[in-house]
Amino acid sequence: MGAEDDVKAGRPLRLWGGRVLPEWLDYNGHMTEHRYLQVFGEASDAFYGLAGVDFANAAEGAYFTLETHLRHVAECKVGTVLRADTQVLAYDEKRLHLLHRLFDADATLLATGEHLSIHVRRGKSAPASEAMLAVIARVFEVQKSLPMPERVGTVLTRPLAYHRA
Repeated sequence: MGAEDDVKAGRPLRLWGGRVLPEWLDYNGHMTEHRYLQVFGEASDAFYGLAGVDFANAAEGAYFTLETHLRHVAECKVGTVLRADTQVLAYDEKRLHLLHRLFDADATLLATGEHLSIHVRRGKSAPASEAMLAVIARVFEVQKSLPMPERVGTVLTRPLAYHRA
């Protein structure tokens, strides 16, 4: 089962998979927080590669992350088998809004990574190529009927005892 099968079925793309390595652990024996960003960055890179953003096409430009929101849902321990599912939530000629959801082998949701990126060429924002946009549009069209995942677009929402008004 590959990306093309996922597109045809209108489901999130499974472009990245791996395993929690011992060097990824923090002092509590769990996957440390920057490794979640690494995993989601690799999932984004896999999606960009699908859209034709790679070293071979560098003159066409690339995507630069403007904003990221990570949500940690469950613990990941050494050896945990991981997979990241990717959805295109929105896009325009310059911007791309991706959501990655990280699951274990039992399909337990472990974390989410929401990313807003902008297309750049020669150091400035620029429209993505027609070929890149065609791939993004195709994925978006087949995924737009999927339910909007919970908490998309939210920020920290739990009030603390001491907070600014």
